[in-house]
Amino acid sequence: MSVDSSGVGAGSGPSGPRGSHGPQGGDDWVERVRAATDIVELIGGRVPLRRVGRNFMGRCPFHEEKTPSFSVNAERQFYHCFSCKVGGDAFKFVQETEKVGFLEAVELLSRRAGIPVPERRAGERGRRAGLLEALDAAATAYEQWLGDPEMGAPARAYLERRGISRETQRAFRLGLAPAGWEALVGRLRGKFSDEVLLEARLAGRKEGGRSTFDWFRNRLMVPLIAPGGAVLGFGARAFGDEQPKYLNSPESSVYHKGQYLFALEQARKAVQAEGEMVVVEGYFDAIAMHQAGVRNTVATSGTALTADHARVLKRMVRGVALTYDGDAAGQQAMLRSLGVLLAEGLDVVVVDLPAGDDPDSLVRREGMDGWCKVRDSAYDAVEFVHRHVLRTSSGGDPRERALHVVVRLLAGVRDAIRHRLLVERASQVFGLSEGVIARAARQAAAGGDRVPEPVSAAVRAQRRTESELERRLLRGLWHAPELLDEARAELHPEDLEDGGARALAGWWWEHGVALPEGDGEAAALARELASTEREQDPSAEVLGTIRRLVVRRLQRELRARRAGLAGASGESAERLMQEIQDIARTLQKLST
Repeated sequence: MSVDSSGVGAGSGPSGPRGSHGPQGGDDWVERVRAATDIVELIGGRVPLRRVGRNFMGRCPFHEEKTPSFSVNAERQFYHCFSCKVGGDAFKFVQETEKVGFLEAVELLSRRAGIPVPERRAGERGRRAGLLEALDAAATAYEQWLGDPEMGAPARAYLERRGISRETQRAFRLGLAPAGWEALVGRLRGKFSDEVLLEARLAGRKEGGRSTFDWFRNRLMVPLIAPGGAVLGFGARAFGDEQPKYLNSPESSVYHKGQYLFALEQARKAVQAEGEMVVVEGYFDAIAMHQAGVRNTVATSGTALTADHARVLKRMVRGVALTYDGDAAGQQAMLRSLGVLLAEGLDVVVVDLPAGDDPDSLVRREGMDGWCKVRDSAYDAVEFVHRHVLRTSSGGDPRERALHVVVRLLAGVRDAIRHRLLVERASQVFGLSEGVIARAARQAAAGGDRVPEPVSAAVRAQRRTESELERRLLRGLWHAPELLDEARAELHPEDLEDGGARALAGWWWEHGVALPEGDGEAAALARELASTEREQDPSAEVLGTIRRLVVRRLQRELRARRAGLAGASGESAERLMQEIQDIARTLQKLST
């Protein structure tokens, strides 16, 4: 086929039906497609319509409504929603519902009407069309080799071990590059020039040599398919320990990895404008998620998430659920991606997988139920940063570092409403005033990477207050060790923020109140507490401090659930509401 699509974000076609760019005889072709398309039949295939006078009416597919306000005019071949004000012709409807550009919309309707898509103009467009034809022919060959009873048997066995069904293999056009040196070039020779195969990186040539050889050999082939169906390149995975594990197509005139999102061709059909896109790291993560039923999933293509990726997502959805691997590298990648997505104005939650897990292993083991469980417990951006930095901290004040990260994220958020909501959330999570955080974000925006002093000072003051409260508990337990069981019943060592206090509490909770051995943080703090004078009533001090720390923990849990409720629905929202009510009742009892 001769589809001139460079993939997501390529957008070089015209913005309307009268554009002059496109195939030879482009305007004639567009008008032929327009004349062959009945907008009532087209829209009626997706939206139940009934005749009302001279028009057809139905419920708008672009927003939720109970009373139909979406009108289709057969005479003018035009649609309009009187509620949300969207409107356009058949091409616009396909652009909006299929999430494609104008040329891709015309091409989809052209094929639907049985009208051949004309060749592109000579020059750059003709060259790109040739590359796309060669890439599609290669994908077809790889698919056939995977299906070959003998040649494809090891590759099919590998896919079966990974739990990928034949139906899924066909849906994603998975294939096999044979182990030989000339399987593909031999098959495509005569149909495409060596120059086209070399530029598409389907073939290679030794320096100074003239003959070509297959670039991909003995690998599982994953086509990189753009919205509309054009193959832009390949991800090629080794079967064993061969290096590199993945060999991806390089950048070309049709493939730009900083703009391309894998599985967007499938995912765009499963999302709505007010919905959410799940973003994962790997091809097989995305494939496994789709097979498990999480079809609103895309993956970056061998690169970090970019501003171009974020803009593509912004055109399609309101929010993103970042779901990277549970290892340290995946956590750091999520941290980097947060700023990119927030700066583009997207709502972001982070699905924090257990260490050692990835989306592929999770849904293979637990299916859709496993995904729903981790998605329901996703963190908002501020809470994820707070937890991640505290969890991975080594030295210094982790809370201060976490707040510095949040402030830098805030500095890149241009949308005023979203900025205010994030400031409110940061105030809740860190226990600082909104004014301090907002001023720090403005200073960070003006001063680059310089850390605003007001944040550091506020965090230090807060830390001194909380550290003193936690040390008061441990000091009281040193002088009244008989209350340790009371403390164990109400608190966990993780409830304490100060590193030394948390370490000593952990040791005491396990071994009892005594001096720990060695020279670590726990032992140093225990010696310090042992040198303090006994309070007049240490029991009252312990019980009062336990109560204050329990209230502090519950207040944080209440804020977290209220923040989660804003983006929840259905059973998840009901569960959060019940938990909020339970926590509120407990806090009320503690305050009386």
